[in-house]
Amino acid sequence: MISIIILNWNGVEYLKKCIPSVEEAVGFYRKDCEIIVVDNASSDDSLEYLQRDFPKVRLVALAENFGFAKGMNEGVKQASGDIIIGLNNDIVVTRDFIYPLISHFSKENELFAVAAKMLLWDRKTLNFGRAVGNFKFGVFRRSFEEPSAACNALYACGGAFAADRDKFLELGGFDEDMISFWEDLDICYRAWKRGYKTLYEPGALVYHKLHGSFEKKCGQGGVRLISGENYFLFVIKNIHDRWLVAKHLLSLPLLMIVSFVLLRPHFTMGLIRSARRWPVFLEKRRQEKSRSRFCDREVLAISGRR
Repeated sequence: MISIIILNWNGVEYLKKCIPSVEEAVGFYRKDCEIIVVDNASSDDSLEYLQRDFPKVRLVALAENFGFAKGMNEGVKQASGDIIIGLNNDIVVTRDFIYPLISHFSKENELFAVAAKMLLWDRKTLNFGRAVGNFKFGVFRRSFEEPSAACNALYACGGAFAADRDKFLELGGFDEDMISFWEDLDICYRAWKRGYKTLYEPGALVYHKLHGSFEKKCGQGGVRLISGENYFLFVIKNIHDRWLVAKHLLSLPLLMIVSFVLLRPHFTMGLIRSARRWPVFLEKRRQEKSRSRFCDREVLAISGRR
């Protein structure tokens, strides 16, 4: 069985596009699937809409808004499938996206996750492709490519991905202390370090209304601040190579100045905001180092190979 988990918060207008597209894809796939909507305590009529128009959808109604990481973790725990597909509520899927996304799991025992190809709602602009990572000027940088065939990828975007449920739970799920942003890279990076892998599948196509629900709650400025904070928490937890850490620390003063000059203060503010959580993430760093099979340079090199 495949479990499709959709996370929602006050997104009834998105669900009206998302759920019908998912049901059409399930019908096209013609194999056993369940659809689960995890609702983060919506105050709009999301629950009423689902119960009225889609009674076959399993509804997991949470008592409060726990954010992306915990909300998705709750859905995975309650899923029945060996393979889970995670979607944001602001995603519209193409009807044939399921099989390309999940077909790799029967071929690769060490496969953890598969990333879908994501275009924005204009159906032209690339939102998420094959992710690669590197350290440039002392900063961990992500970039996206658009290959025509499936290949290794640094991580799968939490907005549209498939994952092996057992491996997901083994890794502890998304880091709930990160709430949202960088939590998807975090879990895939940890998976790579433990010997699992992530693929990008361009044949699994979805369309994304970028930050549709999250910007409602935090605004664009809030999204940038949280992302900036979680960037530093990701580095503290996961980058263990001493030379890369040294380059990062040496570059910080200049990067902070540049961020203000370019009117992008969320980088510096993210560093300041993250300080209160350094003790927790330094302990997580210690734990992750003890579990790693591969070093940072090996992960970046292997995940970057097509």
